[in-house]
Amino acid sequence: MYEVHIDAEGCVIQCEITEIIEAVSNPSIWSSDWDATGYREMEFRVVSGIAYDESGAATELGRNGCAELAERYGEFIEQALWSQLLQDGAL
Repeated sequence: MYEVHIDAEGCVIQCEITEIIEAVSNPSIWSSDWDATGYREMEFRVVSGIAYDESGAATELGRNGCAELAERYGEFIEQALWSQLLQDGAL
C-alpha cells in the first residue's frame, strides 16, 4: 500500500498498485515507437482517502471521493507512485 499526498486538495490517499508493465527497448522493431524505445505502464486503484479542512479536521472521502481524485489527479498519482517505487528500490 502506498500513500500519496495531494496538497492542492488537502488530501492523503492510500493506493494499491494492481499492475506494472515494463517493456525494454528493442531498436530492431519498427512496428511501433513504443516497442523500439521501450515503455512502462502502471495501473492502480485508490483504496481510501482522507481530506483535511483548514482547521485540520479529517473527513473520510468514501468511494466517490476517491474515484474523483483518481480521475482528476491520475497522472500526478502515478508519478508519485513511480517515485516511491524507485525510492524503495522495488524497480
